[in-house]
Amino acid sequence: MYRNQASRSWIGKAAVYSLSSALAGLVAGAVLGAVGSILPLDFRLAAGSILAVVAIALGGLESLGRRIQPLQFDCETPQRWVRKGPLRWATRNGLTLGFGATSRIGFWLWYAVPLGAFLVGDAGFGAVIYGTYGLVRGLAAVFILLLMLRLKTDVSDWLIRRYGTARILAAGQLTLLGVAAAIVVGL
Repeated sequence: MYRNQASRSWIGKAAVYSLSSALAGLVAGAVLGAVGSILPLDFRLAAGSILAVVAIALGGLESLGRRIQPLQFDCETPQRWVRKGPLRWATRNGLTLGFGATSRIGFWLWYAVPLGAFLVGDAGFGAVIYGTYGLVRGLAAVFILLLMLRLKTDVSDWLIRRYGTARILAAGQLTLLGVAAAIVVGL
């Protein structure tokens, strides 16, 4: 009986965390898209062109092994939130990580999320772009925890050891995204 209650409690916290993360992304994306819609299309295309070149340069340098530290707050969510109770912690942590900008950002690729939501100039599309990020970030933690339970081991050390590989993959994706953006905006 206790195990069944613990499973339901864990599932509830995971659901709250993932939904909070997605909600933060949806709201942030909708706001950025709406603000972006105020700017003329020509301005957004010009900004997209410049950012495509920056993405190609940053991604290329990172792919070649030149580490360029992303601009970020570089902080964890406060430990005191845990003492507020599991559902409140899951909500606050999910909202913070779904928004992303107020926590540690490991890769320059993350900046494509808010910039894309802003430059698309549409609240609905902005919400989809950023909301997808928030949902994926929220669900990733759940899947990592499920993997840890299944393997009965802590996979965090394994993930940390592969940070360099993840950084190179993210840099490659940033480069490809920059090339795709350059093609779309007609550079």
